[in-house]
Amino acid sequence: MYFTSIRKNIAVTIFFLSSSYSLAYAQTDPCSTLADMQSKSDATLFVGYGSGPSQKESDQNAQIDLARNIRQKVTASSAVEESNQETTLKASSKSVVSEILIGAKVLKRCPNNSSFSTVVTLEKANFISSLNEKLTTNIKKAVSLNKAISTAKTEEILAQQVESSKKFLADYQENFEADLELCKVYKGCANLNSENAIQELSELVAKQGDKDQYLLVTNEDKVSTALRENIITLLEADNIKIMDESVSEDSKNSKRKIRASCKAKVGSKIPGSNDRIVETTCTVEAYIGKQKKFRKVFSCKATADAEISTDDAVSSCSGRLQLE
Repeated sequence: MYFTSIRKNIAVTIFFLSSSYSLAYAQTDPCSTLADMQSKSDATLFVGYGSGPSQKESDQNAQIDLARNIRQKVTASSAVEESNQETTLKASSKSVVSEILIGAKVLKRCPNNSSFSTVVTLEKANFISSLNEKLTTNIKKAVSLNKAISTAKTEEILAQQVESSKKFLADYQENFEADLELCKVYKGCANLNSENAIQELSELVAKQGDKDQYLLVTNEDKVSTALRENIITLLEADNIKIMDESVSEDSKNSKRKIRASCKAKVGSKIPGSNDRIVETTCTVEAYIGKQKKFRKVFSCKATADAEISTDDAVSSCSGRLQLE
């Protein structure tokens, strides 16, 4: 039975091209009639209506409609908790307006002959309050990161704060302006302080943008030079940022350096042939000042013979180096 106590996770992704939406429910069941009446008569609520072949899909579609009526692009994740005595719906949303839709409730469920329908509501005051709280939290975080970058006493601390700020901006900067605009549309967020904190942090990170990067210094021998690009690819795949020397004016003065050295060792002939195994090893060590941060060793094996030179064997390792 559906009314047995359950907890179900629902994941939905919706994209809406229009910024406006008018409620127009087909008058085919009590829920659609209620949703239409509720949306017209109660200005304190957002209303969502949905139908589907199962109660779960009906609840899901009602949440989608609720989100749409708040005029947002949404990726909604919800959990429905239900018992015979009471029904509540909790929904969280992260989107271009990244507020959390806390307090959404199931107003009515209507089982029909071959389908189900649901009406959900959310108090506008609660919505605006949660959105204001989210924006306030992000502003405080931006102010804190700005201060941490400005007062960093060492390059290592500065690099850590720049990296944290980049991640924060990637997660929230795009959403912040849309969140703020929506909040003000609903006459909220009038008392927010430091609205420009995220923009100021973005500008500061742009100035200090290479402080979380390493300058890669490779030996100038043929083997190291041949495998330099492969080493960069491997490091970046491990989320280690490599400085572009041609772009950064501070590259030569950087205290954050990775030193890479590659060597090729030609083994004895393989019995019964003229082939030899060429083992290439690259040692990579990272430093901030004189402090070593990590050491990695990459290697590759290739075959050299009368037609394939040792240099060719080394070159064939480009793209095939593996972490030991």
